[in-house]
Amino acid sequence: QRPVPLSGGMFKTARLQVDIPPGPLRWIQKVRAWDKAGTAGGGAYTAGVLLGLDREGKYWVLDVIRVQVDTGEREKLIKLTAQMDGPDVFVAVEQEPGSGGKESAENTVRNLAGYVVEAVRPTGDKRTRALPFSSQVNSGNVCLAEGDWNREYINELTLFPNGKYKDQVDASSCAFTELSFPQGRIGVI
Repeated sequence: QRPVPLSGGMFKTARLQVDIPPGPLRWIQKVRAWDKAGTAGGGAYTAGVLLGLDREGKYWVLDVIRVQVDTGEREKLIKLTAQMDGPDVFVAVEQEPGSGGKESAENTVRNLAGYVVEAVRPTGDKRTRALPFSSQVNSGNVCLAEGDWNREYINELTLFPNGKYKDQVDASSCAFTELSFPQGRIGVI
């Protein structure tokens, strides 16, 4: 038995388009959002989703990093990814509730000195936070850059919210919110 229809449940993944992204002058803004985990080889994944908004109003999932690493390796990876993405990419880090989540987010922000980065406190449950992004996916307004991460990404969206993992969806939802409600950060790249 399959818990969701083949086309997807909350996310109609058949409407995702895999394509070649526009050139560098076609972007309004790019955001890399991180949903952090800290167990090597098990548990939840650390997911970093790079989402861009092009001048035609299409959203692009440009890159997805999904790993199970310890906190030290995770922080190195986040910094290396920021260096590769470049200084024009805004970085959002989800701040989990409680003092441990605050401290973790503060450490990541400090680690990314020199980049535009913000700790973001999510509100509502995972499903509620994913609704705005799923609306755009379901309307055919989201494209994926071709990559070896496509299959796992599409699978997680298809099974959401009933699948085992939700890390890529959380990071995508966070990136989408930051692109849609930029609080004055948005600018032409």
